[in-house]
Amino acid sequence: MENFNSWLLGGGLLVGIFFGVLVQRSRFCMVAAIANWILIRDTRQISAFTAAFLVAIAGTQYLEISGWIPIENSVYRSPQLDWLSVTLGGGLFGVGSTLAGGCAARTLIRTTEGSMHSLLALISFMLFASLTQYGFLEPLRLSLTAATALSLNSDASIASILSLPRLLVAMILCGGLLIALISLRRHSQIWPLITAGALIGGLVVISWVITGDFGQDEFDPRAPSAMTMAGPLARVGYLMLSGAVPAFSFAVSFLVGTGVAGLVSALVMRDFKIVPIQKGMAKYAIIGGACMGLGGVLAYGCNIGQGLSGVSTLSMESILATCAMFAGAVIGIKWWDR
Repeated sequence: MENFNSWLLGGGLLVGIFFGVLVQRSRFCMVAAIANWILIRDTRQISAFTAAFLVAIAGTQYLEISGWIPIENSVYRSPQLDWLSVTLGGGLFGVGSTLAGGCAARTLIRTTEGSMHSLLALISFMLFASLTQYGFLEPLRLSLTAATALSLNSDASIASILSLPRLLVAMILCGGLLIALISLRRHSQIWPLITAGALIGGLVVISWVITGDFGQDEFDPRAPSAMTMAGPLARVGYLMLSGAVPAFSFAVSFLVGTGVAGLVSALVMRDFKIVPIQKGMAKYAIIGGACMGLGGVLAYGCNIGQGLSGVSTLSMESILATCAMFAGAVIGIKWWDR
């Protein structure tokens, strides 16, 4: 069993609480952002995601360039580019999230609001994530990685792969996101969602500080990490299948904090209401959750883990996975609209 680390457990719980409240109140969701943009040209949710990426990248790059947190030691910057697995997984996750009715975080929060469709999707997500991570699908996943992953001469950051100054890459990406945010801002009054997105991006940065500095133990060193959903949900699924209680960690505490905060926020704001599954929709919840679980593990994370946390490190693998998730969501939304 892991050693008790109050910073990791308490920090993960607090970050999860703030994240859960923000997602519950702002309806922060990848599927909603893309669907609103494509179907009704509403850019508010896309603006929230843009602000989250901007703050997360800017803050995380400051932590690395200043030498405060060894971001290069995180799992996202491994010197192995598993391009096919993250692309396939990201696409599956994106399509599955449209069938499930929301991304991983939103599915969890909607479950705490009383949606039975989201609850069914969440259970399917956890079970299939567990089977892919620890069960009978694990050998296939590992075989795919062994056959297609590329070994790099350096870590997987864009700067290292392209041999460019890290600060230059960070400035170009942050500048592009800022221009996009200003452009989107012209279309509607969206400051509440931009603020929520910026705060969520800030939580990514705080997570790096907690796990990479405050939570470090010289007798038990560990790589820094940030917010993620797919991994801890897979561990809960493993608990459901085997009865083995997962070891406490920042990620598990973050998941618990998110779920508890979402439920409390829904109750306080009177958003909690048991909503039964609509006729004929249960199959979509199960299939969508299964695709999210399978895809999230293949991609090494969901739109929060590989997305916000991974992209904040400027990892090429995380960027590939996130682009595939957004593309998969677009395909799913187009299919639903048809």
